[in-house]
Amino acid sequence: MNKQNFITLTLIISGLAFNPAVAEVRADMESAPTQTQTQNRTSVVSGISTVLYNKGLDEDVAEELAENLVEGEDKMYLSLLHQTLDAKNIVSHDDMLAYLANAALHRKKIDLKKYDDLVGMVSKIKQTSLDAHTLKQLSYIAKVNKQLFV
Repeated sequence: MNKQNFITLTLIISGLAFNPAVAEVRADMESAPTQTQTQNRTSVVSGISTVLYNKGLDEDVAEELAENLVEGEDKMYLSLLHQTLDAKNIVSHDDMLAYLANAALHRKKIDLKKYDDLVGMVSKIKQTSLDAHTLKQLSYIAKVNKQLFV
C-alpha cells in the first residue's frame, strides 16, 4: 500500500469514526466483531429470503437466491449499508429488504457501491425524486464505501 492510499484510508476511517450513524454501527462491531458481523450478514440474507418465501417461493430456493445476490465480502458491505440507510432515515429496513428481494427474484446484479445504483435504489423505493440533502448523503456513502471496499 503506497503512502497516499494509506493516508486516504486513514482520513476516511477517521471520518467514519466521527459520523454518528456509522460510528454507532462501528461501536457495535467493535464490541463483538465476529458475532455482530455474523448476525448482520445473516439478518440481511435471511431477511431477503424471508421476503421471497412470503411471496410464495420454496424456502430452499429463496435462500439460494438471497445468497446469490449477496456473495462474499458484499455481505458485510450490504449489512453496513443497510444499517446506515436505516439509521439516516433514508430508507426503512423493510423497504430495502423488499427491494433487494425483488432484485434477487429477477436475478439482477446490483452494485450498491456505485452512486448511480444507490440513487436508483432509493428513488425506486421512495418513488419520488430525491432532495439535495439525500443525494449528498448518498454521494458521501458511495465515496466512503468505494475506498473501504475496493
